[in-house]
Formats: sequence, structure tokens, C-alpha cells
Amino acid sequence: MNKKIPAGLLALLIAAGTLTACGGDKENENVIETDVSITEVSDDVSVSEETTTENGDFFDPGLAFSDAITSSGNGSEDNTADGGNGSVSTEGNSTVSVPDSTEAVIWEPETPVTVKEESSEPVMKEYNVDHTTRYGYNQLTADEKKLYDEILTAVKNVDRRVAVDESLTDEEWIKVYGCMYMEEPELFWLSSSKVSKGKLWYWETDKELITSMQKEIDAKVAEVLGKAEGKSDYEKIKVFHDYICLNNNFVKESGFNQTIYGGFVLGTIQCEGYAKTMQYLCDLSGIESMVVVGANEAGDSHAWNVVKVDGEWYNIDSTWDDPILSNVDETNIRYRYFLCPDEWLHNKSHFSINEKVTGTRVKYFDPPACTSDKLNYFNVTNQVYSDFDSADAALKAAMTKAADSRMRAAEIRVSDKSIFDQIKSDLKGYASWIKSEKPEVTSVADNCDPYTLVIELDLVY
Repeated sequence: MNKKIPAGLLALLIAAGTLTACGGDKENENVIETDVSITEVSDDVSVSEETTTENGDFFDPGLAFSDAITSSGNGSEDNTADGGNGSVSTEGNSTVSVPDSTEAVIWEPETPVTVKEESSEPVMKEYNVDHTTRYGYNQLTADEKKLYDEILTAVKNVDRRVAVDESLTDEEWIKVYGCMYMEEPELFWLSSSKVSKGKLWYWETDKELITSMQKEIDAKVAEVLGKAEGKSDYEKIKVFHDYICLNNNFVKESGFNQTIYGGFVLGTIQCEGYAKTMQYLCDLSGIESMVVVGANEAGDSHAWNVVKVDGEWYNIDSTWDDPILSNVDETNIRYRYFLCPDEWLHNKSHFSINEKVTGTRVKYFDPPACTSDKLNYFNVTNQVYSDFDSADAALKAAMTKAADSRMRAAEIRVSDKSIFDQIKSDLKGYASWIKSEKPEVTSVADNCDPYTLVIELDLVY
């Protein structure tokens, strides 16, 4: 691919993908904090502490109205429990100046990690979603919808400015621009490196090159849709979720990491890229969905999806189901956040729902309430246990199966906090047991979540 990176813009391109930290859940996602890990040494099992951090960065629309933009980056995490074997890297904040205009820019990171999957016939579909049918669009006022329409038209024409009335406030622009930016995943050439009333910035302005890039996206999308062809909506979403998690690495320094071009072609994205890639696939499959933004407990910005399946709305967070390790593990996928109700997430691991959490704070729109857990992954797969004995047996079976397949995550879910606490109290015992049963397991890490009641033990080989 032809790379056009003027020296003065390289820093901008890198920093613009890391404007705010894509925060994580309380115990182990996206937040640098002490994580309790379980390690067995000879016949003894010890508990060691190591600082960990996972998936990092999401741009909050409307972050700045000046040329100075502050970027905050999170490092990558190795969540192994073997003290001394894990590695953690973090990077500090940086400030860059953003010019009023941006030359066409393409950033190509290293070759992404991919996982071989069974082949299936490609399914070619034209992306022709009517934006006026989108949930968020229909929460806007008539004047806000008109501005949304105008911004969308300008982006499709790669115009740099949108004519706005002087009476329009910064807050009104931020709200409508933010809604449009998050609701329209197809606009991969649009950059949100800076938000200023009436102005637009782009990662790429060459229309022929944009068309060529779209063809690259189309080819990969056709493969993914081929794997989902003929399946139920639940099964399609699982295909999409697994593809996104297994074929992408989390990065915070890449121009297209907030876009579907990063998600389908480059294989390097951050949480906004995860969410937009999911929405794009849902759009093409006729599954109603949206990107929702918010924050973690530390106040760092984050993005995930709300999707409608069989008449019910659910949260799905593919970013946090793809934990990031310093040493890439292609088998590291989990289902903790696969079709969850609000009750398990809101004000527990996910906060400030659909609000801009930095700079000028605005509420974009209220997403639909997610009240059902019927299609949660663990319910559908019959992995929810209501008594200790069955949970104990199931967890050991999951650990054994994971070890036999050299998979990282062994997961089950329990129905009651008391069962969760009982299992948590004996994590050393589980670590000792699996290492005696499967000597190839060198350590075990605790990734249990008290909010979703998911018991997850991660095996290291």
C-alpha cells in the first residue's frame, strides 16, 4: 500500500489513536492495578502479586476545541501467574499540535496475528444501511437530525467543513457529531483526532484510495459473512465476536485503529475499532446494533455494543473478551461480556453510559435498556451452576478441557454470589489440582468477575 506520512504528521497519527484510555473492568481489564495470581512452586502453591493492564484507548468525540490534544496510553499486559515471567509496559501522556488541515495519511502497523479457520464461501453484500433508521439518530431532535444529515453528507464527500449557524453551541456540535461518528461505522476514512465546530479531519482524502481500501474491507467481510451464513442471529453474533477477538490485536498507536479498516484489514484496533467492526457486521446481517460509549471505574473512556437479538437488547463487549497480553496468545478468547443485561455491567464495570467523559461533557442518547439474560453465552451453553458441587466439577472439567486443547481461559458461571465466593476462597487448591493433573500447566491466573459471576481461571503453559 502506498504510505503517505509527512514527517510533521506522524506524531499526530500515532497520538490521535490514544486520546483517552479505553478503561477496563474492576479486576483485570484495561486498568493498571494489582492483580492476584496463583502460582504453584513444586508441591506448594503461592499467591503472587503483579501489576497488570489490558486493552487500552478510545477516542471520546469532542475531546478538544483547541490545537493542543492530550493523549493517554495504556500498556500491554501479560497476565501469567508465574512471578517474574510476566511483563508490563506502559507509556505516558503526550501532547501534540493539530493543524487545521490534514494531508492524506495511511499508517500500516506490523502484520496482525490471524487464526486459521475453516473456509466457507464468501458472501458479498452491499452496505446500504439507511441512517435514518438508526436507534441513536431517532433519539435526536429535528434540528439535530438535520445537522447529523449534513455532517454525514460532508464526510461522504470528504468535505473539510460543514456550514453551521453561529448560534450552534459547542455542546450541540459535540453531541450530534459524536452520535454520527459512533453510529456510522462505514466512515473509516474519518478521523476524530480533533473535534471543532464545523470542521472535519480525515485519515485519508484520496477518493480513489478510499475506494480501494473499501474493496479490501469488502473481501474480508465476505469471508466472515460466509461463516455466518444460514445461522441464527445469536450464532452470527458469536461468529462475529470470535472473528474480531481472534483476528485482531489491541493497539493504541495506529491511525485506523478506531475504524473498520483496522478491524478487517490491518488486524490492529482499540475498543472503538472493536465496537465499530461488530456494528458493521451486524448492519450487513440485518441485526440492529449500536456503539455505546462510557467509562470504567477509573473514569477512562470505553466503547462497546448494544445489540438486539430475538426481540431483546443485550450488551456485548468484544474488547474486554479479547484480553491483551505482552506475549500474544491466539487462543485467548472469553465470553464474560457476551450478551449481558445492564444489571451485570452498569455502574459496576461500565459507567457513564453513553456520555462523553472528558472535556465538555455531553449525553449522546439513552441506549435501549438491556433487561434479559436469556441469550447470555453461559445460559445458552448450559454453563451456569446453582450449587457448589456442580460448579466445582464443571470448573475442573473446563480446566482439563482447556489444558487438553492448550487454551488459556477456563470459564463457567455461577448463579449465586455465595458459590462464587466459595470457589474464590480455594483458588490455590484449583491451581494445585490442575498442575498435578496436567503438568504442562505452569501457572494459573485468577480472572474471576464478581459482577457477572463468571469464574475464569487462565492457564499458562
